[in-house]
Amino acid sequence: MTTSSPSAQRTPLASAIVLDAVRRIESAGPLDDQAELRQAFHTRSGRAEQVHERAWLLGERLGLPAELARWRHWSGWMVLGLALLMALAALATARTVLAPDRSINAVAAFVSLLGWHALMLLLWLLGLGWSAFGGGRGLASFSLGRVALAGAARLPVDRGPHALTLLRAGADVLQRARLWPWLTGALSHAIWALAFVVVLALLMFGFAFHAYRLTWETTILSAGFFQGFVQFTGALPALLGFPVPDAAAVQRVGNAGVRAWQEAASQREWAWWLIGCVTAYGLLPRGLLALLSWWRWRAGQSQLGQIDMADPYVQRLVHRLDALEPPPQVIDPERPFIPQELPTPIGVPGADGSLAVIGFELPPEIAWPVAGLPAGSLPAQRLAGSARERQNAIGQLAAARPQSLLLVLHAPSSPDRGIARFLREAARQAGRAALLLVTAGEPITESAGRRWHDWLGAEELGQVALLDSAAAAADWIASAHD
Repeated sequence: MTTSSPSAQRTPLASAIVLDAVRRIESAGPLDDQAELRQAFHTRSGRAEQVHERAWLLGERLGLPAELARWRHWSGWMVLGLALLMALAALATARTVLAPDRSINAVAAFVSLLGWHALMLLLWLLGLGWSAFGGGRGLASFSLGRVALAGAARLPVDRGPHALTLLRAGADVLQRARLWPWLTGALSHAIWALAFVVVLALLMFGFAFHAYRLTWETTILSAGFFQGFVQFTGALPALLGFPVPDAAAVQRVGNAGVRAWQEAASQREWAWWLIGCVTAYGLLPRGLLALLSWWRWRAGQSQLGQIDMADPYVQRLVHRLDALEPPPQVIDPERPFIPQELPTPIGVPGADGSLAVIGFELPPEIAWPVAGLPAGSLPAQRLAGSARERQNAIGQLAAARPQSLLLVLHAPSSPDRGIARFLREAARQAGRAALLLVTAGEPITESAGRRWHDWLGAEELGQVALLDSAAAAADWIASAHD
């Protein structure tokens, strides 16, 4: 048994079963998985995919995918074997009602061929309903499909040490996805359908080449009971085109049926009635249910790739995968500020007395323009601080080249690098610059004024005037003429 078997395909079902089997194996102690964990980390992107990949790599080392392939291979043979066994058992039971003179009790043959099938079908339906209401595997486990799966896992041919673990893992995975009854049902119905094919073939052969007499005998029941039984059970076969004995034919083959066997036409109707009943009540429902179960099984496999990320076992693996992440790298590191002298204006400033007034990142409660300030030669601007607004303002200053620049700031705010950067770029476009501190009506505190003053010194912007009132700003603007 090798893990490179071409039949060991990786499907969502196989991946989910291997993951559950590895979890069960590791419940006895963690496996050495450093190589598998790193390979899963580097070859898969999401954490769920990495957890599945790690389990699959460990499963290959333990031979789980190859064991799963062996399981699927032998399950097919188990289905065929059980189908043949059930067919032979049904026929053997039916032969118990065969009299030495080749007369067959028709009602007893009907019950012998279809009774065990009807009981098992009822149990499967009850189990399916119980499972739909969250009752676990329940009666759905009692099916030929489960027998086939369990038998294939326990066959000693090439069986690995984890065969039963894989069987339990598969049952739990399918039960959580509510697919267990549909898989076992598909196999069970397929077994019964194949069994009825064999039964019908042998019945056709027997009735074609041997002379059997179908009769009914009773001690306590009336002829009317058998007439009603034949008409009721023959209703569905009649819809399928099978001939059904009428009341007169039922009466003829009763307790006085010793003479009736000579009527070949009547016996043909009885033979076709029995064949029709096996077809309508045995082969047909089992075939349709096998197709339904297989369709539901195939449709539900899409959810098998999902993984419960809140499971403690998965959480431990996720934490170990997180530990493999490289430490975060700083793409744009903070560089220490190197004080610079205020740049000299480019070219000659504009006309004498030209003024630009800009409000920078002022809160909404600050009225604009600030009362008491003279109108500038440029329209007063109020910037919210976006990069585009700053660039536009710098562009306008570069075009106008004002003699004076007054930057209005909120006094309670803290100075930062954004203000320093804008002040340097804006002051470069003007002959001189000043900062006007304003508030929403309350006086400017001494601590706020001291903070801005110290900040200008730390930034080596001492040549920028610091003003604390509109009157002081008006005087500063007027001083440009001196």
